[in-house]
Amino acid sequence: MTQTIYKAFLCTLCLGILAGGVQALSLTAGPDQIQEGGQITVTIQGLEDDSSFCMHIGAEIVPEDDQEFAFSSNNLNMPFTLTDTTVTLQAESVIWANFRYQQDAESPTKSIGFGSDDHPVRNGVITDEESFGQISEGSEIAMLEITGKALEDTETVSVSFELDGVKTGDDDASISYTVNDVNQGTVSIIVSVDGAEALNKKIQVGDALPTAVPTQSPPGSSGDDDDYVPNPTAEPDTDLSAASSDGHATLNAPRDTISGAEADDILILKNSHPKDIPENWQLIYGAYIISPESLRFSEPAEFAITGGEGLKTTTSFIAAYDGDAWTMLPTVLRGDALVADISESGSYALMTFGTSDPVSEPTVAQGTPDTTVASTATPAAPEPSAPTPTTSGLPVFAGILTALGAFMVAMRLNK
Repeated sequence: MTQTIYKAFLCTLCLGILAGGVQALSLTAGPDQIQEGGQITVTIQGLEDDSSFCMHIGAEIVPEDDQEFAFSSNNLNMPFTLTDTTVTLQAESVIWANFRYQQDAESPTKSIGFGSDDHPVRNGVITDEESFGQISEGSEIAMLEITGKALEDTETVSVSFELDGVKTGDDDASISYTVNDVNQGTVSIIVSVDGAEALNKKIQVGDALPTAVPTQSPPGSSGDDDDYVPNPTAEPDTDLSAASSDGHATLNAPRDTISGAEADDILILKNSHPKDIPENWQLIYGAYIISPESLRFSEPAEFAITGGEGLKTTTSFIAAYDGDAWTMLPTVLRGDALVADISESGSYALMTFGTSDPVSEPTVAQGTPDTTVASTATPAAPEPSAPTPTTSGLPVFAGILTALGAFMVAMRLNK
């Protein structure tokens, strides 16, 4: 009898150790405050291979007296490999800007200019996407830099870099980088994994900002009368208008319908490598992740993705991802954009059908300015995803102590 109990104890102990050793995804970032030139570290545990990884590095910058500004994120180490990697730049409230980057210490420095004093950028917003291909484990992005001139009377400029790719390599790692050319402001770090927000943190640089950054309307895609216009009568102080870094996706809602987040903290990140797309669907653009995860709307918000004239002759629609499956949303064609009503943050994408099955495909009526894309069944609204549990060593010790306690009790009963 004693041997049987002893064997059972060993089995229970092994199972407890194995169960406790399986780590959930966990990300942290720090420190909470730095000075110009300081280093930020993102610690990652449990990041599985083939995960779609997107890291947003944003900054709210106070321009100089002449309205010029600068921001750079340098020496960003890559502890794992990212394939099919893109870096997307966005800047708001600017007259002109210059983007410089150096993919690694051996690569040449590349520079791209946007606008000038005589020819300001449209709507004060710039976006740019650059392909970095494969960033190998152990390499370092030497420089990501933006300089420019802010709009007159603008107190803060919003800039961001987004690093997006597919991960392979160590599941546990840390990413560090320095923040330069900013004496006062805030920097944000947002990380999404497989379309779900895994980290959202703000870090103070220097002293606190005097005011929040103003929200700018997103740029149109073509400049003609068919451009999508979310709400021509919107008031900047009462209506939210956020845009993705590539300018294709926009979110619009009255500010008094927002809960779970401050309007100025709402961002749209791009996920170029979404998972679980149905076999008969095709992705038109990368998926878009609305952040923060806690965001909710008491009345439906308007989410739009632009796609040009081709949307009028194709069976395209917006879909929502709940972490396991994509669901088609009721979608309206408006100008050069498809529009869907949403009630919360999450992952959304512009899709089309890859087959000619007339039963399952939605239909688009021709020649109307505001056309509904209808499916054969009304899709259910996506359920809010459950929060990701925090990794901890506690399950290991709890399993061991539980097994040990059970063993001691069994031994006493056997006497």
